[in-house]
Amino acid sequence: MIFLILTATMVFFAFLGYKRPGLALITSPIAAALLAVVSIDYPEAALMTPFIFIATLIAILMAKYEPDSERLPRRIAKWIFISFGLLVLVVFGFILFGHWGSLGFLIVVFFTIFIISYGLTSRYATAAYVISTIGSSMRQNLPLAMALESAASGRSDSRAIILRRIHKWLVQGYSLSESIKRGFPKCPGRAVAMIAAAERIDQIPFAIGSIEADMVAKADQNAKVRPIHPFYPVILILFIFFITLSLTTFVIPQFSEVLTEMSEGISLPAATRILMRVTQFIAYDFGWLLWVIFLVTVLVIWPISIRIRFRPRRPDKPYLLSRIFDFIKWHLPILHWFENNYSMVQVVELLRLSLNTGSTVNGAISNALGLDVNNCFKKRLRKWLARVERGDNISDSARESRLGSSLAWAFDDKVNEGNTLAILETLESFYRTNYSYRVNLARFIMEPCITITMGATVGFVVYAIYSPMVFIIEHLSGMVMP
Repeated sequence: MIFLILTATMVFFAFLGYKRPGLALITSPIAAALLAVVSIDYPEAALMTPFIFIATLIAILMAKYEPDSERLPRRIAKWIFISFGLLVLVVFGFILFGHWGSLGFLIVVFFTIFIISYGLTSRYATAAYVISTIGSSMRQNLPLAMALESAASGRSDSRAIILRRIHKWLVQGYSLSESIKRGFPKCPGRAVAMIAAAERIDQIPFAIGSIEADMVAKADQNAKVRPIHPFYPVILILFIFFITLSLTTFVIPQFSEVLTEMSEGISLPAATRILMRVTQFIAYDFGWLLWVIFLVTVLVIWPISIRIRFRPRRPDKPYLLSRIFDFIKWHLPILHWFENNYSMVQVVELLRLSLNTGSTVNGAISNALGLDVNNCFKKRLRKWLARVERGDNISDSARESRLGSSLAWAFDDKVNEGNTLAILETLESFYRTNYSYRVNLARFIMEPCITITMGATVGFVVYAIYSPMVFIIEHLSGMVMP
């Protein structure tokens, strides 16, 4: 009888999940828990109760919904399945590799990184296709809504669905940027913000061309064959971390006890003493703290970073996490330069487009505030706008707002009267080239440095382990009586 009740409940919640996903997502775990308590005297039946929730999640994922309907239950179900799958992979990795369970965990980490990389690449390719389709339609002076409908006709893939959604909102009278927001929520925030800013100055084709150029440049960069993969340093750091942690937790403590007994009254080499102190700290004193940090990183920081990577930015109303990470990146020594340079590329480009259409300087600055740039940089733009609207000198205001001497020089009427647009175009090219050069330079410098550091760490551990053996043998050889 209990099995019949469980089967009927599973079918009911699967049907409810297909028709009313939100209600099923809330009530199915409660029903499964109650049935588990009721069937506690029947272990075989109790084991079936989790499948009620699993069947509900599957039905929620399979449910049909309108593009503008509530999709929160579907997202929650998807992330529950992803988290459960990762947990199963981690447990399976630890069981499969036994005492070397950390190796199984590393395999799961690498698999997750691969999935994330594939997801980001797929999303970027979809965004590039959508923007390219819009750009080609505008260059041919075709009615945009009709062109998107024609491009999606006869197809049912994800890209065609996105084009139809954008077409739907365009037909209803929404602007292009708003239609992209509603029809393609996963579109990169930088592209949407650039299109929205260009709409206010009637320069959408130029904005689309700029976005396409950036995407093509990024695609070409990703297509290049690199001698060292970008994930290689990460993999190497994780591998060395787990190997060192295993040695300092399980091997070196016993080795230290043996050395202590054998070297009584003898001063061991400095490298060995340092390694023994580190081992004492990890294995006996505060090793639990390292595991807590590691678990917090895996269970909290890592999922948050994945969420940030997959969630498009919101330039008009930045998320709290976006503001926090923008603040951190802005105040770190090396990342500050990259954030400032990348923001300058976008701002200088839009200032040039705005001024080229006859916009006032304060109107151009106000328009640039809608771009997807670092929030700390945006505060400086607001200070510049406030000073300009107050009637201060444009060049001096830019310098006092800490926007750089180059931008101040472009608006200096005493030195460059009438050449502002030409100088802004030069600055745009300079900042864009300089940013690309520094990114490649940092990559080529950091990767060998990380490899050398990891090699030095391994060499230090090996030297600290084997040098006392040689030292003790030499000491004992001098004590042999003829």
